[in-house]
Amino acid sequence: MSRKLVHCMHLVSLGLGLAGLACSSTDDAAPKKTITRVEIPDSDFKPVELESTVDTLVHEIGKTDPQPLQLGVVLKELTGYWEPVKVGANRAFGELGVSGVVLAPSEETEEASRNRQVEILQEREGAGYDGLGLAPLADILSPEIDNFADAGTPVVTIDSDLPGSKRTLYVGTINYEAGHTAGQTLSNMLGTGAGGVIILGHDDEPTWPDGYNRTQGAKDVLEAAGYTVTVRKTNWATEGEAQDVDYMTDALTTLDPPVVGMLSMFSPTFRCARAAEAAGLTGDDVTIVGFDFEPETLTYMQSGLIKATHAQRQYYFGYMVPYVLYSLKVLGPARTLDILAPEMVDESRFNAGIDVVRADQVDEYNAFLDSLGIGG
Repeated sequence: MSRKLVHCMHLVSLGLGLAGLACSSTDDAAPKKTITRVEIPDSDFKPVELESTVDTLVHEIGKTDPQPLQLGVVLKELTGYWEPVKVGANRAFGELGVSGVVLAPSEETEEASRNRQVEILQEREGAGYDGLGLAPLADILSPEIDNFADAGTPVVTIDSDLPGSKRTLYVGTINYEAGHTAGQTLSNMLGTGAGGVIILGHDDEPTWPDGYNRTQGAKDVLEAAGYTVTVRKTNWATEGEAQDVDYMTDALTTLDPPVVGMLSMFSPTFRCARAAEAAGLTGDDVTIVGFDFEPETLTYMQSGLIKATHAQRQYYFGYMVPYVLYSLKVLGPARTLDILAPEMVDESRFNAGIDVVRADQVDEYNAFLDSLGIGG
């Protein structure tokens, strides 16, 4: 056999061998992360930009190898306001295919609940968690957050923030912006910049910065529009509802300039409606706008006395956090924050936004909540 033929046969053999290696490498390559999201039907209330951000996270995570992460979410409670947060977090755990748990204190007093939250975090510290979401009850949680961060475990705060801690990110409502939106809603409905407005809100920043910021956002808008604003500090005590209603009833009949609008910054929006009723006023006499989706508020919306409410996106608070925590671990903080940029208000706060629901949209909004699995 000639040397030339031998040489050619060697090259053919080498080529076939390399091709075989290439095929073997492709066939044996580990599959990338696969995520199948639950489809949310189209609706006027579907947050298109936020949903697009999640899709981008999913796309980028899908380029990585699967990671058997263990994630946790610790809330203030598991019922009422927090039920949608729990539903959203558990859905995200399922879509991501990770080990995840949602926990909360069940103690009866606020102090006991705060202490129990500390204990829950301390218990998680030794359990090998790869990421944690936390709705902190008080700033006594900051040292525990710092312990996680120092160990390389990212912590994302939910709904309430502790910016002085080493938390990586906050996900929730940006309260000044939410108040600004609510003030704009009422101003648009009133149409003219004349008359008085009562805000049932919070006027003491040191005692509750989130409540103050939300109130101030609305107050700034309304005063800039020419309205005279009176802030009534919401009374959360047992007898607080009666005292708030009595105060606002008297104000509706005595304030000068006369009250043309009322705005509740928190869940007891129906207190404004009860005060209007007690003063003998109807929806034609005073325009009432509020926050949250309480049953009593909905009743007054159906009667026409409350014109609109602003609903926080608790489901998306819970849903975003596992995705963010997973992304922080597999994509890293820089790439994760780059993907989240469209909803970031600064380098560490993600704005989940709010839904403006008019009285004639209640049925449509209820249908949207049903589609998220949090109706009723």
